[in-house]
Amino acid sequence: MKGFSLVELVITIVVIAIALTAVFLALDTAAGSSANPMAETQAIAIGQAYLEEIQSKSYAPLPCPTPCSRSTYNDVDDYNGLSNTGAQNQFGQPIPGLSDYTIQVTVAPVTLNGAPAKLISVNVTRGNLTDITLSSYRLAL
Repeated sequence: MKGFSLVELVITIVVIAIALTAVFLALDTAAGSSANPMAETQAIAIGQAYLEEIQSKSYAPLPCPTPCSRSTYNDVDDYNGLSNTGAQNQFGQPIPGLSDYTIQVTVAPVTLNGAPAKLISVNVTRGNLTDITLSSYRLAL
């Protein structure tokens, strides 16, 4: 006899279906995470922008003008506890296209080689895709 029996044909179809399912699952996983590098790059850029803004402020605590908001922050300590849902510029205006990010800032006093300093940490998250923390020291000069 030449050819395939019905049983051989069914087994072949099942094996091919399983193989194709595995291939499609791998492609789906790759496509689902392809935005992750872009999200990480954006998160790093957001974190760097916040760090640069904070680093530009005075080390010594100064009274914050009333009403005290991010646009009137004048020293590093004012940023401690800052939490933004959606990236914003220093005037509190949302940045288009970056509303999915959450930014949290902490400022903590530390000592570096006997000198007073402040550790600034900026945590940027975007759902479960990205969680980046950038840190920097602000020395008392």
